[in-house]
Amino acid sequence: QVARKSLAHVGAVARLWLVVYNAVQTVGWSYVLLLSARHVVQTLSSASWYEGVYGVAEDPLKLLVLLSYFEVLHAAVGIVPSSAVQTAEQVSARAFMVWGVAHLVPKVQTTMYVPMFIVAWSVAEVTRYPYYFTTLLGVKSGVLLWCRYTFFIVLYPLGTLTEVLTMYSALGPVKEGELHLAGIPASLQGAFQHYYHFLAVVLLAWVPSWWTIYTHMFRQREKMLRIPEGKKE
Repeated sequence: QVARKSLAHVGAVARLWLVVYNAVQTVGWSYVLLLSARHVVQTLSSASWYEGVYGVAEDPLKLLVLLSYFEVLHAAVGIVPSSAVQTAEQVSARAFMVWGVAHLVPKVQTTMYVPMFIVAWSVAEVTRYPYYFTTLLGVKSGVLLWCRYTFFIVLYPLGTLTEVLTMYSALGPVKEGELHLAGIPASLQGAFQHYYHFLAVVLLAWVPSWWTIYTHMFRQREKMLRIPEGKKE
């Protein structure tokens, strides 16, 4: 996680940490993508090929979304030029999908929607984090730059759509009280009696919010892929 314009003021220790962090995320998301792809290839002949994707990717996926909260800290202390609030919103959205929906509502784990957003996230991150990693090392890659600011055109709507469908699929089981509350103190489990209404509100808020982010990403794409005047023919 870093932007090119931030490199000038990043100290040696902070830069080293960002290199390590982005390397870990690169390896982690590559592993999630590999596990998912391997499972699909091995079970493609079955009509339920998608049902086990979450199961094989669950542990590294849960860890990676929690590690992503470091990005909020990076923004808050100023070693990257991102907004801490916006970063927290984006990271928390993924954490909610993994921990607040897929983990809490086991029935959605075997739907087609969960594997689709896992793959969409993974493909996006195996281009985003390597781009940040190479930028920190002073290596310019036109391919990674293009992938970083182009793949989202398809991946972001796909991810958003399948996240929405996952939450919608979870409403029925949640209404029936089919929640996985193991590990949550008994004194707190009572709060989940209102989880259906909470999830419904989140779902309604999810739909309109994506367009603002999507159009912002297009503006970023235009800025990052713009050809300098001196290089135009």
